[in-house]
Amino acid sequence: FLGLRNLTVIQDTVNHIRRHQPNFDIEKIPEDDPAVFAMLSRGETDGVFQLESGGVRNVLIRLKPTSIEDLTAVTSLYRPGPMESIPRYIECRHHPEKVHYRHPLLEPALRSTYGVIVYQEQVTRICRDLAGYSYGQADLVRRAMAKKKRDVMDAERKRFLYGITSPDGKVLCPGAIRNGVDEETATAIFDEMESFASYAFNKSHAAAYALIAYRTAYLRCHYPKEFMAANISSVMGYDKAVEYISVCRNMGISVLPPDVNQSRLSFTPTEEGIRFGL
Repeated sequence: FLGLRNLTVIQDTVNHIRRHQPNFDIEKIPEDDPAVFAMLSRGETDGVFQLESGGVRNVLIRLKPTSIEDLTAVTSLYRPGPMESIPRYIECRHHPEKVHYRHPLLEPALRSTYGVIVYQEQVTRICRDLAGYSYGQADLVRRAMAKKKRDVMDAERKRFLYGITSPDGKVLCPGAIRNGVDEETATAIFDEMESFASYAFNKSHAAAYALIAYRTAYLRCHYPKEFMAANISSVMGYDKAVEYISVCRNMGISVLPPDVNQSRLSFTPTEEGIRFGL
């Protein structure tokens, strides 16, 4: 379990909102809000979980996300290794006619990510669809790739390509070649999986990250004062607090000095802006 500052920011923002909107429920916000995705597509992501860095902003501006699925892919791709696939992913996202699969059997696993391997689950599915692995065998490959176990990978490469037969000739695992994939293509597919899998997220992890990212983006978009007050409070005592105060001014939100009548313990949204805490 990861202890994320951003979860506290979300809850503090919700508490601020409920002072004037008692029934607000973060669990019931729409997950396809066009205004939120327009904001992200402009690269306005200060305070948004996982999407603040300059590099990620650039990806968002080029990608123009329209769904949480897109954010799930961004959080997975913007990492060493998968990062090399970002230009291809963006190009194919905007031009579906350019999507290319090394073999037709890859389409079910890679259709949702435009022919690019993005998640660990896709590695396990490719092993099952192309080489006939069981679920358990496919997961062993995923784990071996993630931990860079060279001896295991050499053995799995053989199994992936040629399969396994018992001493009496019974096919225990057909392998990609027996399933109609030529050796050169099967080798290239295994190489791509191997180079990628050591850095890959599993999709469930990436989707949870994307949901938190979307919720913080929604709050920034629709409740900017409440959201930025919670953000500044979460980093008090650090340089980031000064940065967020500067962001507020760029957003047209006044950051006001302490006031004995209006200030609370931490930074607090008011009608005039955000009031320093006491």
